[in-house]
Amino acid sequence: MSSFESQLKQVTELISLPEVYLKFRSLMQDPHSVIDDFIQVISLDPNLTVKLLNVINSAYFGFAGQINSVSRAINMLGLGQLHTMVLGISALSALDFPNDIVPLKTFWRTSLLTGTLARQLGEQSRSQAVDKLFIIGLLHEIGHLAYYAEFPDLARKIHQVAKENNLPVQQAEQQVLGCHYGEIGAKLMHQWSLPDDFQRMTRLQPAPEPAEQDCLETALLHIAHAYAHKHAMEVETELNDLIAPIAWEAGRTTPECVEQAMQPALIHCTEMEQVILA
Repeated sequence: MSSFESQLKQVTELISLPEVYLKFRSLMQDPHSVIDDFIQVISLDPNLTVKLLNVINSAYFGFAGQINSVSRAINMLGLGQLHTMVLGISALSALDFPNDIVPLKTFWRTSLLTGTLARQLGEQSRSQAVDKLFIIGLLHEIGHLAYYAEFPDLARKIHQVAKENNLPVQQAEQQVLGCHYGEIGAKLMHQWSLPDDFQRMTRLQPAPEPAEQDCLETALLHIAHAYAHKHAMEVETELNDLIAPIAWEAGRTTPECVEQAMQPALIHCTEMEQVILA
């Protein structure tokens, strides 16, 4: 194992998800758990409860104020979708540590836009994993946060290599680190015992060519990531150089469809920023 991998492993082992999410997941795995158990666990964390209900009642999810309790949220959404939302909101607090490469607010705004745009594209392409696309879009760059915070000199070197050689950042990371942010994020997700499809899509999103499972969703995440970075971080690299050509076919979409989805995605991103990042 390289020195970087060894140090990174030590760092990621210190990052853990909040206790409330771990309890929720444990209940999901317990065949004897009942609805009241889930309600009690979420209700013990007032901040999570408020954010969860605000997200569910947003225009993005279409309930517009209809859900005023955790029990109603479970009845309306089901435990599977609620689990995904609890995961996304909980992970934000686990990864809320500063770095001097990208301001946290900019980082999370870009991730939110990736998630909202990926979900819009998933609806266009009739994906069966529309709701997961939002959360995976939100979390897909956690590998960056992990090494930005602890290895800022390496991060600055990678950005310099990318800029000087007009490379996507994942290619510069591959040159400097021997791996890219998707692989780092997938390792962290594996450590957290997150679902296999979360790990898989996060690992393959930067370069979707090898995707054999979740091909559609991985391609849409890849495209959404490029557009979000171009818009929110104003990267200099052209979109054509940020998007693998195979992603258009695998994602069953076109640049025109993405432009059409961009405006509602931006509106929803602003709403989610006010709800989740407040």
